[in-house]
Amino acid sequence: MSNDNVTSISPLTAILVLAAAVGPLAALSIGSKVADEETLERARAGLENATPTDRFAHYDSLRSPSYASNKSITDITEGSGVFTKLQAAIEAAGAEAMFSEGGPYTVFAPSNEAFSRIPADQLQALLSDKERLNQVIAAHVVPGRLSPTELMQLESAPTLSGERVAISVPGMIKVGEATVSQSIAARNGVVHVIDRVLL
Repeated sequence: MSNDNVTSISPLTAILVLAAAVGPLAALSIGSKVADEETLERARAGLENATPTDRFAHYDSLRSPSYASNKSITDITEGSGVFTKLQAAIEAAGAEAMFSEGGPYTVFAPSNEAFSRIPADQLQALLSDKERLNQVIAAHVVPGRLSPTELMQLESAPTLSGERVAISVPGMIKVGEATVSQSIAARNGVVHVIDRVLL
């Protein structure tokens, strides 16, 4: 018989031929193996093409800008007991208007716990130096709106201070040495709560 008359055999046809030749149970076993390999291949392809939309869902309900709160960034920092020290720093720097009217901004917002890591004398010196304080605040702000899932796809981001802040995902999102614990949508950006001040 010439090669021109040879046609390709589908996996199903091959299994049916095997059933006749070696018995139904053996053919079923071979068929299952073929199916398992195909399923694994599809799963691998799915993982490679997956979009990590749910990996950081525990941070918040922030999936797109359409979920943004009607509160400004200032409303969020003023209205939460978690940010009293940050709000004091913003006021000492005279930056309230930027966070209430400007943007959109992605703000890495140190919690009170983060500020408590700074020795009291160093913190007081920082709050007394308006120029230095403005630089520190600018180092916590990135232009634009970056959700948790967008952050996790970056290695760094440009801040208003003119420097880039490193971003990594070793399990939790890290910004420099700080860890993001929660994210809050605002009408003019996103507030990511962090556990260290970026100095």
